Amino acid sequence: MKSTTLGVFVLAVFVAGTGTAAAQVNKPAVQTSIIANEKAINDAIVKGDLKTFHSFLAPEAIDVEDSGVKKLPDIDKMLADVKISSYTITADQFLWLDDTNVVHTYKWFGKMTYKGEAGPGDTFATTIWSNRGGKWLAVYHQETMVPPPPAARPAAAAKPASPK
Repeated sequence: MKSTTLGVFVLAVFVAGTGTAAAQVNKPAVQTSIIANEKAINDAIVKGDLKTFHSFLAPEAIDVEDSGVKKLPDIDKMLADVKISSYTITADQFLWLDDTNVVHTYKWFGKMTYKGEAGPGDTFATTIWSNRGGKWLAVYHQETMVPPPPAARPAAAAKPASPK
């Protein structure tokens, strides 16, 4: 009997130590939350609310865009000159790296200005989210402009009928 009790105890410690007894991540719920977080970040930018903006970012978060790699102090400076009048987030896709890190890609369509000049408007965006102590925080964000559609090719002229 002692060996059975000891065996159960050792098995319980092993299972707890390997994490197989840990609760499974509800990925659909996390993904819904991340989409809401992306919208909350954009809403905070629209309102110029850096406190709310920062509440969704890890302190070491970085942003990569055409102008280079930026850490939070540089992002804050840039956001002072960003004005978003409307936006839509669509085509959400998720790539789970593990149970605590997920890549969110999406299309961002909107109207914005940077230092008074029209911004790119439409971008493909990627944010990497990391679960830090039960809270999902953005650690990396990158944007790429959606290229304009190719110019229409002129219709080929009809060949004249060949003489017979």
